[in-house]
Amino acid sequence: MVKVYNPIYDTVFKYLMEDDKAAKVLLGSILDKKIKVLSLKNNDYTIVTEDDVKIVRLDFCATIVDQKTKAEEVVTIELQKAFDEEEVVRFRKYLGRQYQNEANTIKITKKRRNKDEEYTILKPMHIYAIYILGHGLGKGLEYSVLKGKYIFEDLDGKVVEIPKHHEFPNGLTHDLYIVQIPHLADKPKKHVEKLLSIFDQRQIIDKDNPRYVNIDEFKDSSEDYKTLITRLYKATVDEDMRGKIEFEEEMERKFKRIRYERAELTEALNEAKDMIADQHKQIEEQKNQLAAMIKFSASLGASPDQIAAQLNIPITEVNNVLGK
Repeated sequence: MVKVYNPIYDTVFKYLMEDDKAAKVLLGSILDKKIKVLSLKNNDYTIVTEDDVKIVRLDFCATIVDQKTKAEEVVTIELQKAFDEEEVVRFRKYLGRQYQNEANTIKITKKRRNKDEEYTILKPMHIYAIYILGHGLGKGLEYSVLKGKYIFEDLDGKVVEIPKHHEFPNGLTHDLYIVQIPHLADKPKKHVEKLLSIFDQRQIIDKDNPRYVNIDEFKDSSEDYKTLITRLYKATVDEDMRGKIEFEEEMERKFKRIRYERAELTEALNEAKDMIADQHKQIEEQKNQLAAMIKFSASLGASPDQIAAQLNIPITEVNNVLGK
């Protein structure tokens, strides 16, 4: 066993994914693709949304190689990590930005028919969206990795095979990969499961202090696995990492405290709103009862002045009820 920093920490995860070799190994294993070239496109690492939900997002530009045809394709890989169970809308928002971002296109030069004149068009990169979740999706979906790809059917429900790199569907759809950390295999057999086992939170040494995990460095003898373990070990012996992790832990405590205080404030405001609503309801009921008494008295022949004196209310209120 080797004692290393927990890669679920944002600081450690960033350190892991900043290494070109380690990033290619991890992303390539999840996508089941060979990644020839990989570059980080953005620095939006940790995002705290307006409602205090923290999401980690990394965008990559990658050249992937088809294992069978050896054809190369330049694609966008969006990697997001989150532990909140209500982040779907945020994921959708960030994915939408990817579709709009001109940086996720490739300039192609073409020639007009029967002319020597050239013109440039933008060809959209295909998007691979990877979500690493600290929670499960629910009953019946207890899988370590879920993959989703577009499927086309005709009007009879027959699946239509469209060329893999066809520009139209490829540019308007994306491949989806969901990693569920709570459902990582206890005894991983597949290569990708063995690599993802570095995130298994059952390996935490101290449950009260999840900073360190014990990872079996011999769980897999592949170079890919060694690459990830080596990178995590380098993070653990890096003198600057300790301070960064301590800062992250302090920020996490503040972050949780703010969310707790905001939740308490929201609860108090909701209780106040309910109380006000009840008071309005009671006032409305009292008005209705008073109106009923006024109408009943009038039906017995009492004059507005008599009703006002009897109920000790202004004559104008009596007249309003009686429509005078």
